Amino acid sequence: MTLNEMKDRFAPAIEEMINSCRITDEFIDKERFQVLIATIWGNAVLDPARTGIEEADLSNLHDLLNEQLSQLLGTGASVTSCYEFIMSKSGEDSLKRQEVSSRHREFLHYFAGLILSQAPGK
Repeated sequence: MTLNEMKDRFAPAIEEMINSCRITDEFIDKERFQVLIATIWGNAVLDPARTGIEEADLSNLHDLLNEQLSQLLGTGASVTSCYEFIMSKSGEDSLKRQEVSSRHREFLHYFAGLILSQAPGK
C-alpha cells in the first residue's frame, strides 16, 4: 500500500482520533493524541493484519503517523518522541491524568523500551 493509499484509507480514523482529543474547536489534547499514536503503532507492529495492513506497509504507516504528529505537535514530533514523552515524568503524570489502565501503561512502557533502545544515539 502506498503512502497516499494509506492516507486515504486511514483519514477517517485519524480524524476520529483528533476529534476524540479535541478540547475546543481550537485546542487538541496533545498528550492524549501522543498516547493514542503510541498505542496504534504498538498494536500495528504486533499484528499488522489486525490494523488492516501488511508487515511491508509498516514503514508507510510510520511515515503517516509522523506526518500527523508533525501537523498537530510541530516539526520534529514523531512516533519516537511519543514514546520519549510517555517515559518522561510529565508523560507518566499524563497517563495518570488520562486514567490509562496499568495494563495499557505496561504495554506503552514495553514498546517505549524497545523503540528507545533502538533510537539513534542510544
